[in-house]
Amino acid sequence: MERYEVAVERMVHGGLALAKAHDGRTLLIRGAIPGERVVASGQVAKGVWFGDVVDVLEASPDRVPAARHPGLDLSHVAYRRQLLLKLEVLRDACRRSLGPEARVPMPLEVLASPLEWRYRNAIQPAIAAASQGGLNALGYRRPGSHEVVVLQEDPSANEACRLAWLRVAARAWPRGVKEVAMRGNDQGEVLVALVATSPARVLLGAAHEMVNEGVAGVSLAPYDPRGRFRGGSERLAGARSLAQRYGDVVLTITATSFAQPNPEAAALLYRRLRELAPAARHALDLYSGNGAIAMHLAPVSERVTGAEIDRGSVERGRRDALAAGLGNVELLRGDARDLGIPDDVDLLSVDPPRAGLAKPIRSAIDDSRAKTLLYVACDVATWARDADDFLRRGWRLSVLEAFDFQPHTHHLELLSRFDRPGVHDSASAERG
Repeated sequence: MERYEVAVERMVHGGLALAKAHDGRTLLIRGAIPGERVVASGQVAKGVWFGDVVDVLEASPDRVPAARHPGLDLSHVAYRRQLLLKLEVLRDACRRSLGPEARVPMPLEVLASPLEWRYRNAIQPAIAAASQGGLNALGYRRPGSHEVVVLQEDPSANEACRLAWLRVAARAWPRGVKEVAMRGNDQGEVLVALVATSPARVLLGAAHEMVNEGVAGVSLAPYDPRGRFRGGSERLAGARSLAQRYGDVVLTITATSFAQPNPEAAALLYRRLRELAPAARHALDLYSGNGAIAMHLAPVSERVTGAEIDRGSVERGRRDALAAGLGNVELLRGDARDLGIPDDVDLLSVDPPRAGLAKPIRSAIDDSRAKTLLYVACDVATWARDADDFLRRGWRLSVLEAFDFQPHTHHLELLSRFDRPGVHDSASAERG
């Protein structure tokens, strides 16, 4: 390991701070704040020097005691400064990808989460020691490591998940239980999914006991080292799903399905997205998940189609749209990469994973007759790459706004609107 005493220059993507060593080497440091002077210890990995702060020689006035949770990589920074740092990272990504002369409507602020702590309705801690009971059995792995940092609780988890954490941690679990996914709603109900290699029969007794203790439902999600929930899940005891309000719609959520983990912050974005949406004859929502965006577009669209690859999300979304009386919303199961965009679509919305939009999808969007694209992104770097491509293709970035869905982490949610003034006007006239 190498040590450097450095002045920290700025924050970069991924929650890392950048500094220059006396020998000219670029250092990426975890746990630092721009403007500080620190001692960092680290080493080169894949050609880049990464390290951690081991001593703060000149502290920022915005430095606060950090949470032990290894995933809260900005918790050592006062929340107001976190928002400023995230905005700086967004501006830097735009300069790098779009160029310093690009005419981008840069936001003046990052909209804060309504809750600074206790905002997450979904968490997935690891079992720290399968044979250990008590309150120290759960935690989170350090970045790039299999080491589990044992915690008594997750300070970002909502009240329902906090209580589920205590109930799970109070048990000694078989070695086959690797992780525990928890999803809790605003009403205090919570679902638990045991991510395990253990067979269901081994876990049934504990699952029923947890339901008797107040957990709404327990399921088994087979552990798969290739990724999360590839093998689906099976119910062991209690309820399969819960209801949770997201903005102006009520959605059905499960312990293993994707839904935004900060419902109050997501509500702000969904309502703002609807405000930005022009009146549409046919809106197409790609990567629609359980239909949250599609349903928010329903009041301003004659017809809304959502496309999502996950079968369970589509089925739940269909039921939710029916229960809400949204007869103009249709959710279809399909891969966005293979789905053609009908000629009558005049409004597109996308909310892709962190990898952003693949080039064929960007090309399909550009080849469509849609005049407006609403792009929700959870990764600044891939959004900036995609934005550069759309600008080169003749689209105009008319709105860019930033929302903080995950306080005390480097993550940032973006809402943007792209327009093509003058393009396809003749086709629009024909449809009119």
